[in-house]
Amino acid sequence: MADKKITALTELASTAKAAADLLHIIDFSASPVNKKITLANLFTSIPVNTDLLCPSGGTITFEVKPASGISGFKVNVPDPTPSSSAVTEAVVNENGNAFVDFRVETSLNDHAFHVDSSLDSGAGNCNTITVNGGAIASTKLVDFNINSKTGILFHTDANDHAVGIGTTTPSGSYMLDIAADATSGASLSLGGWLGFTGTPDDLTGAATGSKTVIPLTTPVSHLTADGTTNCHFSLADGTEGQVKILVAKSVPNGGTPTVTPANYDPGTTIVFNAVGESVTLLFTNARWQAIGYGKGVDAS
Repeated sequence: MADKKITALTELASTAKAAADLLHIIDFSASPVNKKITLANLFTSIPVNTDLLCPSGGTITFEVKPASGISGFKVNVPDPTPSSSAVTEAVVNENGNAFVDFRVETSLNDHAFHVDSSLDSGAGNCNTITVNGGAIASTKLVDFNINSKTGILFHTDANDHAVGIGTTTPSGSYMLDIAADATSGASLSLGGWLGFTGTPDDLTGAATGSKTVIPLTTPVSHLTADGTTNCHFSLADGTEGQVKILVAKSVPNGGTPTVTPANYDPGTTIVFNAVGESVTLLFTNARWQAIGYGKGVDAS
């Protein structure tokens, strides 16, 4: 082929480039030498800072996408200086494609932060954002913090399987630990009513000489006492600050439910005399304290 100036060569269409295409390059590693280089090798390692400068009054765009043209990652930087009328954006999945996700790895978790764009049909066809979602349980050790101007506001503890509000060290005895406000001392304000979800324990009393154990893992227990013998229940020590509600559900044949807590300040037993009677207990100072009685309940 006759010698030609580079400006005289046929231009390669923008859509026809391949990794094996060649460019002319001058190697200055020793004395300057004309060499060739493929696009693949050129863009594998560029040992200099790479700056993309906006044309005056225009916008420069850096975009990563497959041949289909669906944008996976895009940065738009306008000129002049970014302002309210010229916003710089870094966009992931600009086309809203269901199969373009966003994932952040840490030293302990390959899914420390994961945005899943596909639809979760089992949860109402929604998308999911997951923190600490790695596949291996032992590596799920990524906490998530949200701070306010005065300190920690919200904390998820991967190690203790607990959520802290206002604390980074929530108690492992609870799913949610709310710290007291430093100024007011208050922890929780409810705009509506407070309810207990789940089915209460439905327990039948044991015969004389034995006792039915009342579980500590539920907030409410319904008690049934049949006759004068199958009436007896026991209640072990709880966790500091725990609340337990006991309600007499049924007393056929003149039954009288009798509860004997392991440690109980008003006395040694709680006696229910009719259906609907109840007691609200608080475990504090290593003992159950009655903080609310329904009419007719006796402590002895």
